[in-house]
Amino acid sequence: MLEEYDKAWAKYRKGLKTIPLPIICWDFHNIKNLELLSFDIIQKNWSEKTSFLKIVNNEKKEIIVTDKNFKIIFATKSIVVMTGYQAEEIMGKSPKIFQGILTSETTKNNIRQAITNKLPFKEVIVNYKKDGSTYLCEIEAIPKFDKKGEFLNYIAFERIAS
Repeated sequence: MLEEYDKAWAKYRKGLKTIPLPIICWDFHNIKNLELLSFDIIQKNWSEKTSFLKIVNNEKKEIIVTDKNFKIIFATKSIVVMTGYQAEEIMGKSPKIFQGILTSETTKNNIRQAITNKLPFKEVIVNYKKDGSTYLCEIEAIPKFDKKGEFLNYIAFERIAS
């Protein structure tokens, strides 16, 4: 029975006008491309665009984007290396999730004041990983506005400070 099937299949394929190509890679869901697409959707209304690939590939920084209410709406997948949290775990949470008892009150106040006034800031802060260990995090954050000047998001570029 299988021989008849094989013959029928061969006859059918011979009549097709297509050429089958081998699959070289099963990586149909390249994470960076999905991240890039998600990031581009978020920044579509920003008056000034940010180069995702330049920040992530060249500058080796993580990206976190918050909404108007300062809840995380985007994080690079590789954030897990720095924080221990998967990107999905921090969605909808405040970036304060990374702060703890050793986080400087002065630094937190500087950040709070910049955010309140919707100003860019750059700080080095003691952050906490998911496992409770600490790390020095260099944060450069920029408020993002639409073409009418309405505040939309904060974008933070982060890396472990050296």
